[in-house]
Order: sequence, then structure tokens, then C-alpha cells
Amino acid sequence: MIKKIVIISNLRMLMLFFLINDTSLDKVFFIFDNNIKIPINIVNYIRVRKSRNKLELIWNAFYYLIRFHFLCFKLGINGKKLEVYGADHITGAKFFLKRYNFILIEDGTINYSLNAYVRSIKNRLFSIPSYGVHKNVSKIYLTKSDNIPSCIKDKVEVIDIKELWNKKHDNEKVDILRMLNVNIDSILKLKGKSYILYTQPLSEDGVISEEEKIKLYENILQSYDLSRLVIKPHPREKTSYEDIFKGAYTFRDNIPAEILSLLDIEFEKAITVFSTAVLQHSKENIVFYGTKIHPKIYHHFGDVKL
Repeated sequence: MIKKIVIISNLRMLMLFFLINDTSLDKVFFIFDNNIKIPINIVNYIRVRKSRNKLELIWNAFYYLIRFHFLCFKLGINGKKLEVYGADHITGAKFFLKRYNFILIEDGTINYSLNAYVRSIKNRLFSIPSYGVHKNVSKIYLTKSDNIPSCIKDKVEVIDIKELWNKKHDNEKVDILRMLNVNIDSILKLKGKSYILYTQPLSEDGVISEEEKIKLYENILQSYDLSRLVIKPHPREKTSYEDIFKGAYTFRDNIPAEILSLLDIEFEKAITVFSTAVLQHSKENIVFYGTKIHPKIYHHFGDVKL
């Protein structure tokens, strides 16, 4: 009998789910965003696709309404008590948000951006709120205690990733690493490096141009020795950092950045514009520029700072 539905928008969210819960898969059904590589030992799942235009938005709303009604019937969960974890904003999530107790898991910096909670008149008339505002969201797990929007503050429980990891038994840690497709040999290549830059899909998401993004990172890195630098691109990025910063090591493994710290890979400096990935590092080692570094980024996300 399925007891939990887990709606996942990225692998970091999957990691947080397994840290918050146990690693048993017996009574869990997953709904994955289409861009995620599915762990081989997860068999109870479906994928959902994003809407690229208004026509697809209308079609997907109809398609997933029918599909999820059928899924609930097939899984025997119609009208049953059920907990839903994960993202409330991706395709199909609203079906479960309106019907079941929802426990939101941090998606990233978007959860701290005030702009994400501003709703237009059109949105208020034809949609329901996302990012934990809806009345059926009973709890929100975040990893950062600063800059939590007031509209969700009463629901938030701040979690410490390393503390949760240390509470896991060794077999559970192995399960988590396996489900996240972690390659230990690849990670060991990072030992001896001094700095790590966590980049973000700012051009891919249309916030700034590709040229503006490259220039931004060139300015940030001009005072660092590239031979001692690791660049950790976001999984959705298409930028060829290997060709732009040739002295640096570009780490392309698609794993949550926090895994590095959990496996005792440490750096003197963790650098980012505003990625929450740096929060795994000691505060004194973090170089966090914030959204005010570029007017277009600030306009899009609002004021995000450490």
C-alpha cells in the first residue's frame, strides 16, 4: 500500500527527502520532473513534462488530471490518508496539493525569493499558490534560516543536512549514495583543490544572456588561481566552462553539491552568485555575491543575500 507520494524537481530534493525520511522504497511512489536521471533502484515512478507554451499548459492540465485520477485508482489511494512530499510547483503537483496533506521540500534559492510569492490578478483567478503558501501545506523543510518570507515562516522547519546525514546508519548512507548515482572515484579527484565555484543556469533560464553570464564569472574569478579551482555547473547549464576557464577543473557529475561536504571534500573558499549549494560550507569560507551583483538578476529574483 502506497503511503507517500514524492514529487521531485531535482536530485537535491531527492537527497533531502531521504535524509528527512528513511530510505525504504516499499510504500513510496515518485513523480519526477522530466529532466532528472532516475536512480536505477527506484521502480515506482512516473515522469511529468513541462509546458513550453500556453497550448501545452492547457493540454497538460487536462492530461495529468485524467492520468493522476487513474494513478490514484491504480495505487488504491483514492480518498485514503496520504502524505505528499516535495515540490508543489512542477507539472501535476497541484492535483495532489488540492487533495492531500503536503510537506514541501526546499527546491533552492527560489524558496527565499520574495518575487516567487507575488501573484498577479490572473494567477489569483485561475491558479492556486505555490512554494508552500497553499493551506494544505502543513510543513516546509528549508536549509537556511535567513530571509524566509513571512508568508510561509510559520510552516518552516530548518534542517541541517550534515546533522541528518550523521544520524543515518552506514547502510542508509550507502543507499542514499547509490540512489543519487554518486561516483566516489570521481569525487576523490577533487581532493587537493582549494576553491569551488557553484554556477547557476542564469542564461538558460533567460535571466541574463550567455555572454553576460560568462563575463560575470570572469570578473568573479579574476583574483583566483584557476589551477586550484573546481567549477561545479548546475545540471541544466549548457555553458562550456572547460573551454572558458581552461586551467580549472570542471566537475560535471550530476549530484547534489552537498554530497562533497558529506564525504569530507572541503575547500578554502566556496564561491557563488546566490546558489544555496554553498550553505554546506562553513560561513567564514563562503563568498556569496547575492543577486545585487547584476541588475537583471536582482530584478528577476529580488534581493537574495547570505
